[in-house]
Amino acid sequence: MDGRSGILCVVLILVSLEVACAVNGRFHPGQCGNEAFDIVFAIDTSSSIWKPDFDRQLKFIRDVSNQFDIGRSDLQTRIGVISFADSYYLQFHLWQNNRPDLLDRALNRVHHRAGRKTNTGDTLKYIAKYMFQHRYGSRPFANHVVIVITDGRSQDRKKTIEAAKLMRASGIHVFAIGVGDGVEYRELEEIATRPPEDYVFEVDDFKSLDAMKYIIANKTCQGTLRTTTTTTPLPTVPSRPIPGVINPVTQYTRPPPVTVTHVDGVTIPNQPDVQADIDPSLNVTNCGGKPADIYFALDASNSIWPEDFKKQLNFVRDLISLFDVSATKTRIGLVTFSDTVRPIFDFNTKQEKSNLIALMNNITFMSGRTKTSDALKFIHEQGFSRDVARREVAHIILVFTDGISKTPHETAREAELAKRDGIYLFSIGIGMSVERTELEDIASEPVDDYVFHVSNFSVLNTIKNILAIKTCALQPEDYVADTDVKKCDINMNTDLMFVYDSAQLGIPRTRKITKFVYDVTANLNLESGHLKVGRLLENCISNADTYLTSQRQNMDFDEIYFPDFRRMIRRLASQGFAEPYGARRYAKKVAVLFIDDATENLKQAADEIVRLTNTHTFVVAIGDMDVFAAANLASKPANDYIVHIPSYKYLHTAKYTLLQKLCNIFSKPVQ
Repeated sequence: MDGRSGILCVVLILVSLEVACAVNGRFHPGQCGNEAFDIVFAIDTSSSIWKPDFDRQLKFIRDVSNQFDIGRSDLQTRIGVISFADSYYLQFHLWQNNRPDLLDRALNRVHHRAGRKTNTGDTLKYIAKYMFQHRYGSRPFANHVVIVITDGRSQDRKKTIEAAKLMRASGIHVFAIGVGDGVEYRELEEIATRPPEDYVFEVDDFKSLDAMKYIIANKTCQGTLRTTTTTTPLPTVPSRPIPGVINPVTQYTRPPPVTVTHVDGVTIPNQPDVQADIDPSLNVTNCGGKPADIYFALDASNSIWPEDFKKQLNFVRDLISLFDVSATKTRIGLVTFSDTVRPIFDFNTKQEKSNLIALMNNITFMSGRTKTSDALKFIHEQGFSRDVARREVAHIILVFTDGISKTPHETAREAELAKRDGIYLFSIGIGMSVERTELEDIASEPVDDYVFHVSNFSVLNTIKNILAIKTCALQPEDYVADTDVKKCDINMNTDLMFVYDSAQLGIPRTRKITKFVYDVTANLNLESGHLKVGRLLENCISNADTYLTSQRQNMDFDEIYFPDFRRMIRRLASQGFAEPYGARRYAKKVAVLFIDDATENLKQAADEIVRLTNTHTFVVAIGDMDVFAAANLASKPANDYIVHIPSYKYLHTAKYTLLQKLCNIFSKPVQ
C-alpha cells in the first residue's frame, strides 16, 4: 500500500453504516464529484447478532452501494465484502460483481454463520494487508473506504488496536460506529481516526442505523474529497419582528459572508460563521419584567475542548445578565451533561444573578459521550416538576450541543414529551458536526424561531440578543405536568411493595427515601380497599455481635455476613408477596425498588428477579450509577419502569413521574 497517491479512508462501523456522497444532510448521488471509490464492507456474523439484524446489514450494503455509480471504469465505484466471527470469511473482492445486478445476487449468497467469537482484529489486519492490493481489484488513485459492522467488543482487543494502527499508518481514515449496549466506547476511540468526535458514533440497535446514513455520508465526502474555497457576500437581510415584545426589532443587519466550497465542479454553500443577530445596542435587558422559568442544558462531552466549554459558560453568563432574575421574576436552572447529567442549580436555588454566576464559576468540565436525551428527561421530569415549576409563567429549555447525541431517537422522544407538556425548547448547535435534523427534532415549532446554529464557540455571542428577545416573547402554555394530580382509579386488587436496603443506604438516605415513599402513597387511593401497600427495608447483618462470654479466635472477628440487595429480592418473593404476610393470591403485584451507587451486587440481584413471577418491577435509580444495572432489575420496556434521579437532592421532584408510571400500570388488567 506504500506510495499510493490516493486517499485511503476506512469507516469502521460497529453496527451498520451507510456511507455515500451527501451534502447538507441528504443524499445527492454524484455530489462527491468525479471520484473513484473502492469500498470494502466487513460485517459481523457472530452469534450475538440475530438473523434479522444480519439481514439488515446486507440491506445496508445494498442501500449504500446504490448511492454510488457501480462499475469497472476508472471513475466508478467498486465494492468488496468480508464477514467475520471466529475467523474472517472473504465473500468477494473488489474486482468481482462490478454491476448492480451482480452485486445484488452476490449479497443474496452471503449467509449468517452465528460464530461464537468476534475476531475484529484479524479481520482489520487482513483488510489492511490484502483487500486494497491491485491484484484484487483495488486502484491506487481511488478513495479507499472500509465499513466494518459489529455489535460488540472484539475478541482480542490488543490485536484490534494493532490492526487499527496499521491502517492509520497507511493513511486510512477509520470511522467507528458502535451498535447496542455491548460496544465499549473506549475501544471505538482506539480504533477510530482522531479526533473521536468526528469519527466515533453509537446507535442503540440495527434498526437505528438508518438515522446515521446522512451523517456518515457527509463525513465520508468531507474526509476524502479535495476541496477549494471562495467567499461570496450576501445582501442585507431584514430581521423579523418578534411578537409580544416591547420595542420590536426593525433594524437591518448584514449577516456574514457565506463560504462556498467547490468540489470538482459542484458548488456547496457552507454554514456561515454566525446567524444574523439584532442590533447589540438595543436594550433587551430584563424582558420588560416578564417572569419565566428557564433551564440551560450545556454539552460537556469529550468532543468539546475545555477552552470552548469556558466560552459556552461565558455566553450563558452574558445571557443570564439580560434577564430580571429573582424568585418572583425570571428563575434560572442549569445542568451540564455528557455520560451523566450534572445539576448545577435549580429553581429552588437562591435566585440572584451574583449567586448563580458564582455557582457557574465552580463548574468543572465532565467529558464523556453526548447523552442529550438524559438531560432533556431530567429537566422535564425533575427540573419542571409540579413541586418547583410555576404554572403561570412560560417554561423554557435552551439546549447547547456541538454534535450528535448518543441516541438521536431517544433525544427526539424526550423533546417531544417536554413539548407536549407545554415546554418551549430552543436548540443551539455549535460547530460543523451538528446534525440539523436533530436540532429540529429537539426544537419547538416553527423551527426557524427555535433553532440556532453557529460555526464555533468563539462566535456564540453574536446570537445573544436575538436569543434573549425570542425567549422573552414566549407566553405560558397549559402545562400538563403542572396540573393537580388526581388519585389513581384502581378498580382491581393490587399489592404494592416498596423495597430499599437500609443497611447499605445508611440512615440519612433511608430517611429521604422513607419521606419520598410517604409522599407517593399520600397520592394513592387506599380507601377503596383495592390497593394494599407494604414496605421492606430491613436487611440485618448476621454474626455481628461478639460478647465477652464467648471466647473466640482472632479470625472469628472477620466472620460477619454482610447482606446485599439479593436478599431483599428473595424476601420480596418469599415474604412481601406471600399470602401468610397479607398478599392476595390473584392480586396484581407491583414492586418499587430503590437503588443507588452504594447498592452492591446488583448483577446477582438481577439473577434473583426471576423469583418475582408476574410482577411489575419499577426501579428508582439515584445518583451516578450504571443504568444498565437498573434496566436488568426493571420490567420491560425498561423506559416505562425506570426513574433516574441524579442525586438525593432531587428525589422529591420525581414523585409525580413515579406516580404517573404507577397509574399507567394500575389501569392495566392482570396478565
